[in-house]
Amino acid sequence: MKAMIRKDLRLIVRERTIMSAIAILIFIASFTSVITFGLLVLYKPDSVATGSVKIGVAGNCPVLKSFADERYSELEDALNDFYAGKIDAVLYLPEENYTSANFVTVFLPKNEITGILAGTQVKEILKEYQKAMREKRGIPGDDGFRVYSLNGEKTELRDGSSMTFRFIYAILIPLLLITTAIIAGGLVIDLISEEYETKTLDVVLSTPMSVTDFISAKVFSALIVSAVLSAVWVFLLHINTGIFRPVLLLILSVSFSMIFASIGAIISSGLKDRERSQLIFSILSVSIVTVSFTHPSMISGVSARISAGSYMQPWEFLIYPVLGSVLMLISIKFSEKLIKS
Repeated sequence: MKAMIRKDLRLIVRERTIMSAIAILIFIASFTSVITFGLLVLYKPDSVATGSVKIGVAGNCPVLKSFADERYSELEDALNDFYAGKIDAVLYLPEENYTSANFVTVFLPKNEITGILAGTQVKEILKEYQKAMREKRGIPGDDGFRVYSLNGEKTELRDGSSMTFRFIYAILIPLLLITTAIIAGGLVIDLISEEYETKTLDVVLSTPMSVTDFISAKVFSALIVSAVLSAVWVFLLHINTGIFRPVLLLILSVSFSMIFASIGAIISSGLKDRERSQLIFSILSVSIVTVSFTHPSMISGVSARISAGSYMQPWEFLIYPVLGSVLMLISIKFSEKLIKS
């Protein structure tokens, strides 16, 4: 059995598709901060934008001009400086109206980075302008949502950190865990199907190795890869972003991989064909992944709460190691019957 596991591990190392998937997971875990920053720039640029830009305001609008870096009477003069690179954005309001709506025309640069910075600054200026016009018209101000702690104290909730938190802990970590489990299940299918395709299964079973040992070796080989891969990305994430319970997250990842490896063993032992087995496994995986995001007690919610240090019931965690162990034992016995049939 040990010789079979060593052979399978050498085969996995030579499999380019599997190694590419593993490399992608390690890359994502290694550069979590950079990836998160890039996605936040695209999705919510005002949460990460930093830098200094100059905003020019043109027109007869004294209140709006009070928030500008440069002031112009004519739009043409402002646009000349804008195209010359002296200012980074232009706000144009021909005539300020103190009794009805004011429509402000905004000119932003084509450069993406400068455009993001300028757009963020323009947004803040318009917010301040709205507040100033409300005061001038005697309209009560709007200070937005108020967030309170459990002690009843008012707290500040920063959009940027909140968005980063949600992406890393509620999306990225569950996806890494699920992808690792899918790789484990796919490995089991490849390892078992190869024995059928190369017609070496009868040779293997003619040795003292039993069918149970054969299936166990395939499953354990996939789980070894899963455990090592999980340990690597959990360690990298712990360094880059901070994970409150890394050991529990590692156990949870291996447990979920056991569930997928068990499913892969049963499918490949029954169908005895790589393509059909991978197709059925892919359909089941998509269904399981979809369901895993439907409830806080599902794997995605549990992994997020473990990583973030949130409160959870002990059974919400323990159910996955228990379920993975039981399914693995059942799959080995059931796969043995399918191979013998």
